[in-house]
Amino acid sequence: MSDQSGEHVHYWDDGRGRREVIIDGKPVTHVIWCDTKAGIAVVADQPLKASDGDTVDFHPVWGEITVLALETS
Repeated sequence: MSDQSGEHVHYWDDGRGRREVIIDGKPVTHVIWCDTKAGIAVVADQPLKASDGDTVDFHPVWGEITVLALETS
């Protein structure tokens, strides 16, 4: 697995602004964390639910990941 720091690692609250995550050519929403170098993303289950009543359920997704910055006006 790749180093979990650096510009290839993206978190939803890392302070780099809104971004679009594309996995294998398709936009993916509700991405919690992704590593473009390792090709893995952690995505919240849809519809949002919490099996334990506290933490939102999630699953890993593997593929070619591209992250694009979204401009704000």
